[in-house]
Amino acid sequence: MTSANRYLTSWENFWSTTTGAPGEIFWDADPAHAAQQDLALFQSYADPQLPLIDLGCGNGTQTRFLAGHFARVIGTEIAPAAVEIARKNNAAPNASYRVLDVLNPQDAGALHEEIGDANVYMRAVLHQLSPADHATAVQSIQRLLGKKGILYLVELSSAAEPFFDQLIKQNGMPPGLARVFQHQITPGLLHEHNMESLFPSDRFTLLGTGSSHIRTVHTLPTGEVVKVPAFYAIFRPC
Repeated sequence: MTSANRYLTSWENFWSTTTGAPGEIFWDADPAHAAQQDLALFQSYADPQLPLIDLGCGNGTQTRFLAGHFARVIGTEIAPAAVEIARKNNAAPNASYRVLDVLNPQDAGALHEEIGDANVYMRAVLHQLSPADHATAVQSIQRLLGKKGILYLVELSSAAEPFFDQLIKQNGMPPGLARVFQHQITPGLLHEHNMESLFPSDRFTLLGTGSSHIRTVHTLPTGEVVKVPAFYAIFRPC
């Protein structure tokens, strides 16, 4: 089974068995906290005349929020089941959803040919891929950006692994996270120091970077919402 087929099988199974129960989708945070914190970091860099692609949009929660701030937003996912959920639950007049495999640069090229250069928003996507697949994903992203788009990504940082170890040790495995592993979705590794090799300076200009967090739906017994250590980066193609 190829990498792309493995990801498709896992994610299609994940989304097709989603019931909508609270806490079921570990990273499905309220966009008022999630996408809003990201928007403040990248909106000033993004050409508002370009469409925005929410790459790896999941069920479209963040996509619908972003559609309130950009003229046209396109949510993409590898799993058709996710796309159907997004269309049903997070529709907006200027938002659309479609299947796109980030490990198939031809898919990205076809979308770019259709809509032209685009800004790309990507929340916790690359770390879900095997490190061996990162370069192919970046190739697809570059095709989507064209010459004028900007990329905003937020990913788990090097502090995430010890954070999860401590979280599970103290409070047990969060149900939403357990469900991810049950569907054989095993995150790869992506640390801050990988950015320079993945987005080399001869192809991308780094516009900004810093610490961040990925807000989840899991609440601790103290009432505190789990926020996983992360970092953000903003790139423009050279």
